[in-house]
Amino acid sequence: MGKAITISRDYGCGAVELARALAKDLGYEYIDKSLIVDLARKMKTSEGEVSSYEDGSSLKLFKIINEFMTAAKVQTILSDDFGYVNNEGYRIGLEGLMKDLADRGSVVVVGRGGQCILHNRPDVVHVRLIASMEYKKEFFAAKSAITKNEAESIIMEKEEERKQYHLKMFDHYQNDPTLYHTMINLGLVKQSSAIEMIKELL
Repeated sequence: MGKAITISRDYGCGAVELARALAKDLGYEYIDKSLIVDLARKMKTSEGEVSSYEDGSSLKLFKIINEFMTAAKVQTILSDDFGYVNNEGYRIGLEGLMKDLADRGSVVVVGRGGQCILHNRPDVVHVRLIASMEYKKEFFAAKSAITKNEAESIIMEKEEERKQYHLKMFDHYQNDPTLYHTMINLGLVKQSSAIEMIKELL
């Protein structure tokens, strides 16, 4: 079993693409909010039938988050995180999910405050991926087929939401360097090199 890896990132810097490539390279599971939400919806619409998840990785994740979905209530997970940061069920469920994922190991988890929840675990590597605003504007605009001005507005809004979320949930800024083993500027380091840098920490 390999170490778990948490990825915190600037919005629009290409971190999701890197995290997926890293997970594929290592043979790890890749997990982010979109996958958790998708499985949450399927779990509820299929009345939680595990047989719906014969695909190996989805089946394992289904089993991991089943308890989380019950504790946090699916409507909480399917709604905006920020609106529920004072919900104790959400907090308990999120911590339980993160700890279960870390216990299993060999997983790349993007977001969800893993760098805070799992901060003192020796079996988890925490990575922060950043980039300049100019790089993020260009990357996100090209990816989303929007203008750079539109991209900048979205990036700034999302970053402020994340800042407030982390402060309320964890009493930390997500860009606090003391939370991470390494911080990598994707505007200066190409993806393949960044992946090798992260692998050196495992």
